[in-house]
Amino acid sequence: MKQKKQSKNYNAPALDKGLDILELLSDSNEGLTQAQIASHLNKSINEIYRMISTLRSRGYVEFNENTDIYKLSYKILIMASSFEPVKTLTARTIPLMKEITIKTNQSIHLAIFTRGKILLIAQEDSPSSFNYHMSVGANIDALETSSGRVLLTFQSEDERKRKLERRKFYMNLDKKRNISSSDLKKIENQFSKKTMQKIFKDRFEVVKSLQVKGVTNITIPIFDHTENAIAALTIPFVDRINKKEELSIKQVTNLLVSYGKTLSFEMGHRGK
Repeated sequence: MKQKKQSKNYNAPALDKGLDILELLSDSNEGLTQAQIASHLNKSINEIYRMISTLRSRGYVEFNENTDIYKLSYKILIMASSFEPVKTLTARTIPLMKEITIKTNQSIHLAIFTRGKILLIAQEDSPSSFNYHMSVGANIDALETSSGRVLLTFQSEDERKRKLERRKFYMNLDKKRNISSSDLKKIENQFSKKTMQKIFKDRFEVVKSLQVKGVTNITIPIFDHTENAIAALTIPFVDRINKKEELSIKQVTNLLVSYGKTLSFEMGHRGK
């Protein structure tokens, strides 16, 4: 039995509206009020009221009655984690992340690239009482993280260009972003051709955190059967004062690179 061809002009306005709201909230770490959502989407408050209420009742959006702020809930992250490639990645990576934290006494997180940003999909804390923690679900500009720079480096030229264009698009959409154009340009200039060449040659990056003082990020790519990186593992290395028997940055880097090769092999990669 032949299926009827769907009209190319067919659309579902209500669905479009709901997806617009979800995409907008995903780019706002602090959340937005109903009025702000309406303003960003060039809609009236009445137009989006029912859709926001539905998203809230279905558990996709959380509402803070004290601030009147709407945020994405963890339901979307849970759904994304159930997506087979991500599920396979985390299932194979998390046990090794636990091993790494024990051997290095440092925290570690796993990130993927989405919508011009880095999304943290797994985190393991250091066994030490003093450690650096990042929350699963955190969304950070790709060029402000070592994870993002490494992931972008290990893409084809066309794919990297596409990802950077999407980053620019979503950053322009985020009107609440508190950063000057000069600082933004500085961040973009730091991801130079020379920087990419070094990351590509080394197969990792060791760099002072662009987010927190006193932290050095050590990041390696994870590959699948393609030559493109599908995720990045980062150790935010904390240099403790009392560091007897602690591994050095170089030792931690070598260990992480070794684990990265193992993970990439398990994900189907057969390159160097």
